[in-house]
Amino acid sequence: MVALLAMECNVVAKDAATTVIFDTDMGNDIDDALALDLLYKYQDMGRIKLLGIMSSKKERESAQYIDVMSTWYGYRKTPIGIARDGVKGELATNYATKVVGMKVAGKPMLKRSVKDVGKLPDAHKLYRKLLASQPDNSVVIICTGFATNLGNLLSTAGDSYSPLNGRDLISRKVKQIVLMAGRFDNTGEAEYNVVNDIASCAKLFAESPVPVVTSPFELGLRVLFPGECIEKDFGWTALHPLVLGYKAFLKMPYDRPTWDLTAVLHVLEPGRFMSCTKPGRIDVDEKGRTRYTPARDGKHSYLTATDEQRREMAEFFVEIISKKPKKFRIKD
Repeated sequence: MVALLAMECNVVAKDAATTVIFDTDMGNDIDDALALDLLYKYQDMGRIKLLGIMSSKKERESAQYIDVMSTWYGYRKTPIGIARDGVKGELATNYATKVVGMKVAGKPMLKRSVKDVGKLPDAHKLYRKLLASQPDNSVVIICTGFATNLGNLLSTAGDSYSPLNGRDLISRKVKQIVLMAGRFDNTGEAEYNVVNDIASCAKLFAESPVPVVTSPFELGLRVLFPGECIEKDFGWTALHPLVLGYKAFLKMPYDRPTWDLTAVLHVLEPGRFMSCTKPGRIDVDEKGRTRYTPARDGKHSYLTATDEQRREMAEFFVEIISKKPKKFRIKD
């Protein structure tokens, strides 16, 4: 079992595209947008297939910004699911709200494909639809936001998409779940994604039938994306939703931790920049604090990196994100 789970940490085959569902709290921190850029770039390369994107945020601007990004990158048909019971974000720093509100001559500055995000499907229902259509043991779920949608999915009953309940559907179709969540640096502090929906995160760790790998707070905290890149490396376009979002999030110039990018990178480049702990069990207490306990039959692990690996990750993020997307078709 130990050897099996160690192998499961490296889930992406180099010679085949991995099917991914991305679950995000887009708008809370700019690292979600940076992480989505990585996914689009790897889809350009044929390394992944982005099956769908879920928002765990309550405000509609989160889904609108996701739609703006998908449209701009040339993937306007990527399905989007929303959490009507999602967490409400902080409007003061919500770059998604700011960017989708930008207008020129009274019209949205950036093109969109979804006319009314309020009519988008509930994320847990879209999860069921997408998963039911995929081969067994083929999908990797990356969740860089709150576990709300996954908690809801685990609680679903059989429906027109599949007779399986949520847990069994995950067991049948999902290969692995990769999170940005928790912290294991012995500070006794709870991490943001966990503490904002403790019940769903605890449910996910307790009930997931497939391996769960998490990238903890302390890992991404020490890998900074440089604001200098945003200011100097995007001269090839004037209206980039990622650049506009980065500039709207905090006062420039600033460097930002790459929490969500590390979770995505583990799927895109398994074993290249990070290592997994041995199999164990991760528990979430009533205050949202996470605890890892080694266990031979455990299905949980978390990511670690050396100082040299962190330096290499930071350089890699700049290299990939600053490149013009291959499917870029939206003219300024």
